Amino acid sequence: MGEFITATAFQTEDLDAVREAVLGFFNTNSWAAENVDEQSPPTENDVRVYSPTGGWTVILWPTPFSELAAAEFVSRRLGTLASSVSLYDGDYWRHMLLRNGVTLDRFASLPDYFAESRQDADRLRKKYASRPATVADAVGIPVEQVTPYLTPVKLDDIEDLDIERGTAFPDDEFELDDPWVFVDFWRHFGPQYPQDPAAARLIIRLAPGWLERLPYGDGEL
Repeated sequence: MGEFITATAFQTEDLDAVREAVLGFFNTNSWAAENVDEQSPPTENDVRVYSPTGGWTVILWPTPFSELAAAEFVSRRLGTLASSVSLYDGDYWRHMLLRNGVTLDRFASLPDYFAESRQDADRLRKKYASRPATVADAVGIPVEQVTPYLTPVKLDDIEDLDIERGTAFPDDEFELDDPWVFVDFWRHFGPQYPQDPAAARLIIRLAPGWLERLPYGDGEL
């Protein structure tokens, strides 16, 4: 089985506000959640919140948690920008940019991954066709620094071992067809994926059984 990651970066350094907003999401949806000591042994039900860096606070959600509804709620509650990413089975990554709970941009590196027909593939490619200028304007950096990451990868190209894709920039860690490239994408405008996922600043533990019991939000992939 490949890797599954769901993470959201909120443009705030107010950990208390983030914690209360996250708890508010679960309370609103009648799902029990509580603060636990950060030294507590990890479980599959943990929402892990990390120390702010670069003006952003990153959350790792439990997997396979569909984080978009929570990202929308917290972004709206905090009145701030949110960059939410999902890595699916080590095959592709998806990005949603939100402000005040409203989606500004969508991107998927393989938007037609689940398409069952040519028509469905066209629809998904259109839905997840990013507008890099919108992202760049929202996060305050030149569009050239985000465009390479927000260009879809063709499935046929991934399967062709003779194609050398390389990195977007010389100091990047991941090649463009590697779903973990979102780490380099984030780095350009502030969020940092935690080097040690176990080193959370706060932990919010959900009551077991949350899978398929919470809203999904504005997304399919």
